[in-house]
Amino acid sequence: MYESVKSLLTNEFKISEDRIAPDSTLEDLGLDSLASVEFALALEKGFGVEITDDEVVELERLDRIVELVERRKQAS
Repeated sequence: MYESVKSLLTNEFKISEDRIAPDSTLEDLGLDSLASVEFALALEKGFGVEITDDEVVELERLDRIVELVERRKQAS
């Protein structure tokens, strides 16, 4: 799942792979509040799960966001 989210970030948000790590924060990735909303929408569309922008902002770190996507995916 982490690699899929990483691909989403490189393809949709044009973030270089070398900037992306499991412990990267949204700020590390250069995602401001608007981009965080777009990231949440991209996660919903890409993985077919419901994730709010508030959840993405609250979790902040990429590994925690990936865990949430995995949990939602398993629950669906």
